Amino acid sequence: MLPPAVFAENRRLTIGYVPSTLFAPVFVAVEKGYLREAGFETTMSPITAGADSMSLVAQGQIDVAAAALSAAFYNAVNRGLEVKFVAATGYQPRHGRPSALLIRQDLYEGGLRLAGLKGKKFGWIGNAGAASAYYVARILRGVNLRLTDIESLNVPNPEQQTALEHKAIDALFTSAPFSDEFQQKRLGTIVASPPAGIAGSGIFFGPALLHDHGAASAVMSAFRKAASEIAGNGFYAPANLDAYAKYTRQPVDQIKAAPRYDFKADLRIDQGTLEDMQREFLADRILTYSPPLNEVRLVARF
Repeated sequence: MLPPAVFAENRRLTIGYVPSTLFAPVFVAVEKGYLREAGFETTMSPITAGADSMSLVAQGQIDVAAAALSAAFYNAVNRGLEVKFVAATGYQPRHGRPSALLIRQDLYEGGLRLAGLKGKKFGWIGNAGAASAYYVARILRGVNLRLTDIESLNVPNPEQQTALEHKAIDALFTSAPFSDEFQQKRLGTIVASPPAGIAGSGIFFGPALLHDHGAASAVMSAFRKAASEIAGNGFYAPANLDAYAKYTRQPVDQIKAAPRYDFKADLRIDQGTLEDMQREFLADRILTYSPPLNEVRLVARF
C-alpha cells in the first residue's frame, strides 16, 4: 500500500525520461495515478540520453531522471553535484536479448566474429562513457578486448539502419526492437548480449527529493507499486502496455513481440554493476579522478 499523501496540496514533480521500456515502472506509476495518489502532479519530459539528464537533475531543472548509469553520473558526483542513484530498472533477462551486439552482415558472412573486432568501428547511442559502452566492454571481456581496442561512434536510433547500410560501422550495439529488426533485414547478425542479471539503468533523484525524505519515500513507493505489477506476466497487461507505448512511441504490438527486460518488484540497486562500471571507465581513462567514489556518495535509499 502507498503511504497516505502528506502534502497540503499536490506537489509538482518533473521527471526526465529516456523513451525506453527500461523505465516501464516510471511510466506505469504515472499513467495509473500512483504518483498522484502519493501527492504529486507529474510533468514528463523526454531526454535523448542518460548523460544529458545528470546536470539537469543535479541543478534541480528536473526532480527525477529515468536514465542509464554513465560516466556523466560519476563525474557529477565527483564534482559535488547533488544527484544520487536510488533504484535500478530493466535488468538484462535470462531469456531473450533486448540489448544486443550485431556484426554487420557482410562482415559476419565473411567470417568476422567477436575475437576479430579489434580496431573495428562500433556504433551505439551516446559517447564513450554511456551505459552502452559499459555493456560493450562486458561483452568484449570474453575475448580479451577492451574499449580502448575499438573505435566508437555515437549513432542514434534513427541513424543506425543507414550506418549499417552505408557500411559506416562494423558493429552495432542497440536494443529491441531495432536489434531484431536489423537481423531480420539481414543488415547484421546478433553475436552477443550483456550478461543476464545485471542492470545499468534506473532512477536518479536531485536535491529537492534528496532533502525531503518523506517526499522521496512516497515517490519510491509509487514506483515500487508499479514495478511489482510488471515484474511478472503483468508486464503484458493492456493498461501497462499502453503506458509503455505512450512514452516510448512504439506500437503496442511491437512491444509485445520484442524481448523484454526483467524487473525487480523492490527496484533494488544492482550494486555490482554500479561499482564495476566505475572501475571499467577508470581503467579506460574515461573517468580520470582518483580514488573511486564509494557507495555513500553514489547511492541514496528510500
